[in-house]
Amino acid sequence: MVLVFAGPIAKWYVEKHDKELIGRELTIGKLWVNVFSGTAKIDDLTLYEDDGATPFVSFDHFDTNIKLRDLLDNRLWVNHALLSGLKVYIQQNRTWFNFDSMVQHFASDKPKEPSEPSNFGLIFNDITIDKSFLRYTDLDIGSEFNLRDIAIHVPYIDLSDMKTTVGLDLILADSATLHTDLRLSENAEEYFVNLKVNDLGIDIIEPYLQQTLAVDSLQGQLSLDLSAKGRTEHILDFDMIGDIVLSDLSLCDNGGYRLGHIDSIWTDIGRFNLNQNVLDLDRLKISGVRTAYIVNADSTTNFDLFLGHVYHRDTTVFEKVIDTVAAAIEEVQDRKTLVIGIKDLRVDKINLEYQDHTLPDPFIYEISDISITSNNFTLTGDNAVHLDALLNNVGKLRMQWQGDVHGLENHDLTLMLSNVKLTDFSPYVQQMFGFPLEDGTLSFRSQNKIVNGNLEGINKLQLASPTVGKRMKNFEPQYPKIPLRLGIYLLTDKDHNVSIDLPISGNLNDPQFSYGKALLKVLGNLLVKVVTTPFRLFSDDDVQYVPFDLLHPDFNADEYTMLDDVASTISLHPDLSVEFEQCVNYEETLQRLCNLQLQRDYYISQHPEVDSTGIDFLTNEAIQAIKLNDKGLCDYAVQFSEREKLSSKRDVASVAYAVYHEKSKAIIARLMDRRNALLTNYMLNTKGLNNNQISVTKMDEALLETYNKASRYEVRLLNDEEAD
Repeated sequence: MVLVFAGPIAKWYVEKHDKELIGRELTIGKLWVNVFSGTAKIDDLTLYEDDGATPFVSFDHFDTNIKLRDLLDNRLWVNHALLSGLKVYIQQNRTWFNFDSMVQHFASDKPKEPSEPSNFGLIFNDITIDKSFLRYTDLDIGSEFNLRDIAIHVPYIDLSDMKTTVGLDLILADSATLHTDLRLSENAEEYFVNLKVNDLGIDIIEPYLQQTLAVDSLQGQLSLDLSAKGRTEHILDFDMIGDIVLSDLSLCDNGGYRLGHIDSIWTDIGRFNLNQNVLDLDRLKISGVRTAYIVNADSTTNFDLFLGHVYHRDTTVFEKVIDTVAAAIEEVQDRKTLVIGIKDLRVDKINLEYQDHTLPDPFIYEISDISITSNNFTLTGDNAVHLDALLNNVGKLRMQWQGDVHGLENHDLTLMLSNVKLTDFSPYVQQMFGFPLEDGTLSFRSQNKIVNGNLEGINKLQLASPTVGKRMKNFEPQYPKIPLRLGIYLLTDKDHNVSIDLPISGNLNDPQFSYGKALLKVLGNLLVKVVTTPFRLFSDDDVQYVPFDLLHPDFNADEYTMLDDVASTISLHPDLSVEFEQCVNYEETLQRLCNLQLQRDYYISQHPEVDSTGIDFLTNEAIQAIKLNDKGLCDYAVQFSEREKLSSKRDVASVAYAVYHEKSKAIIARLMDRRNALLTNYMLNTKGLNNNQISVTKMDEALLETYNKASRYEVRLLNDEEAD
C-alpha cells in the first residue's frame, strides 16, 4: 500500500531536494504514483527561474500509464500520456537563454566515454498535449512570439523500428492556426509531412526588420498548405508541393508613412527539391500592388527614412532595382544554386506613382493597371513576357519581350506607347529648356531585335500638335541656349505633326558600340537633315551665320545658297521672321583695305594709263595679286616712311595703315551700308519676303572694336513671341 500511495512522499522529497536534483526550485500541487498499475498523475507543477519566484515551466495536469511488464523485454511502452495546461516561457538575450543554468547543472566536466549501442526499445502510444502555451521573448530586440492553445496528438511512435504517426495543432500569435502531420513508412525509409498554416500575422518579424530598416509596422497574413515526401536516410532530399499565400501586406516606416501595399501573393508549388536545386511553380500571381516613389524638394525621398540613407540624385530607384535584380540573377546563375521555373506568371492591378518636387512645377506621374503575363518563365532559358499598363489614366503602354534574362545575345523587344500627353512632362521640359508644353500627344513604336549579338532596331516617334508655351521668366533652365519652341516648330509638317524614324544597328560585342550613343547619333543626323543650314538648332550657339567678304562687291555662290535656305524656311513658316546682324572684323578689314589702297596706288604708278581706262575686273585681280613684300611695292612705300628701306610684309602694312586708315574708315562705313542694302533688296525683291519677315541691322559700333571673328551675318530665327 505504501507503494500505491507513494505520491506524497515523492512530492515531499522532490520539493526538498529540487535544487540538488535539477538546479532550480520546484513546487507540486499533488502527485499520485501507483507502481503496480504503472500510472502517475501530477497536478499544478511549477519550475521557477533562477530567482525562485518567476515561473519558467508549469502545467495544470499530467497523467501517464506505462506497461511495466515490457521492461522485462528491454522495452519501455508508454501506453498513454496526457499533458494539459503546459506553459513555457523562454527568454533570450543574444547568446544567453534563461535555461542556461539548468544546462550547466546537468553538464559534466568529465569527457563522455563511448558506449555500446543500446537495443532498448521505446514505444509511445496515444500521446496528447492539450491547452498549452509557449512564449518566446528576444530581450535584445524586444521581440515576442506566442504559441497559444497548443494541441499535439501522437497516435503512435515506435522508436525501435521508426514507425511513427504524429499530429500537431496549435494557435500561433494569438489567432493563426497550425496543423501538421508526420508519417513514416513501414520500413521507416520514407517520410511524409504535411504542414498547414492559416492567417499567421507576419508582424511577428517586425523586430527583426527593425534591426536594419526603419520599420514601424508590417501587416499581412500568411497561409500555406505544404506537403513533403522524402527519405529518412537523406532528410533534405525531399520533394515538396503545395500553396503559399500572402495577403493584405502593408509596410510603414517609423514615421507612420505607408510605403506600399500588396493585396495578395499566391504561389502554387509544383515541385521543390532542395537537394537538386529545383523550384518549379505551377503558378505565381501577384495582385494589387500600390506604392509611390517621391523625391522631395531637397532631393530626399520617401524611402530614405525606411532605408536609413539618402539616394544620390544621379541614380534613380528604378536603376537600383534593375541593378539589384540583375546581380541576384547573375549570382544564381554563377553559383547554380537554384533553377526556378514558373509555368503561369501573372501580375495584375499594379499601381506605381512617381513624384518629383525638385522641379519648378512638381512632376507627378502614375503608371496604373500594370499587368504582366508569361508562360513557362525561367531564369535559365528563353522567355516570352507581355506587359500592359495605363499611363496617367489615358496613355497606354504595351510591351512584348522574348529572350533570356541572363544574356543579351538573342532578344526581341517590342514597345508601343499611345495617347501619351506631352503636357504631363512639361515640368521636366521647363527645367531643361525653360519652356512649358501646352499641348500635344505622343505615340511611339519600337522593335529591337538582337540575333547572335547583332542589333537591328527601328523606333518611330510621332507627336501630334505639339505646342510649346512662352519662355519662363526669371528662371535659368539647364540648357538656356536651345530654342526648343523654334525647334519643335521647324520639325512639324503642314498638319502640325512630327514624325521621326530612328533606325538603330550595331554589334553588342563591339566595345565601341553603345545603344544610347547610337540612338543619339541617329537623332543628331536627323536634326542636321531637318534643321538644315544655316540653322544649327542644337549647338552651342542659338544662331547660325552667313559669312561674307566686305571688300568683295557681292555675295558668292555658297553665301547666296545659304540666303536661299533662309528665305525658303521663312516662306514655309509665315509666322517666323529672320534677323540678320552684320558683324565685321573691323580691324582686320581696315588693315586689308589700307593694304589694298597702297597696292592700287603702286599699280597706277606703274600703269598710268589706268587713269583713263579705269580699273576693270582683270586690273583689280592684278592689283590684289601684288604681294606686300614685292620689291617694287617696298620701294614705292619708302616714300611714306621715315625708314630708308622696307623689306617685310609687316613693315609695308604699317606704312599702309598710317597713310590710308582715316580714308579707309569712311569707305568701310559705306561698304557696310551698301552690303546691308544688297541683302535687304535680295530678300525682299528677289525672294519675295515682306518687311515684317526680315530685319537687317549692323553690330553696335562699340562692339566692333572687340569683335575678332570672321566677318559674317549672324542669323536668328524668331517666332511671333520672340519677335515682339
